[in-house]
Amino acid sequence: MSEAFTLNLWNSILPLVLLCGLVVLLPGWFSGKGNESHRALGWAAFKTAVVTYAVGAVVMAGLYAAINEGAYEQFVRDPVERANFFLSRSALFAMLWGPLLGFVWLVKAQELNRRIGLKMTDGERGKV
Repeated sequence: MSEAFTLNLWNSILPLVLLCGLVVLLPGWFSGKGNESHRALGWAAFKTAVVTYAVGAVVMAGLYAAINEGAYEQFVRDPVERANFFLSRSALFAMLWGPLLGFVWLVKAQELNRRIGLKMTDGERGKV
């Protein structure tokens, strides 16, 4: 087996760290600071999944081009088939970052509920 086909830091771990970083940072960015809407948080998680899935396909295309000559010509020859190929490869990354996105969503939802609860108790204290 050649060196290009082995899993190493550059072709597996760093791309996965990049995608996991997106999954951790984007929901907060999409929902905004101080968000008090579960609907907005759900949309933020959905947008994060779509963006991360697309970035994963681009990363896979870059990794594929790095070890295979003529990858650009193949893409130009049949862009739809190549895009489907890289999106299917991105799904392999999604099996790893998907559960992380679910966990981030859960943590953000708990924080949202905590903020709403504190706001409710502060409002009640002011009325007493």
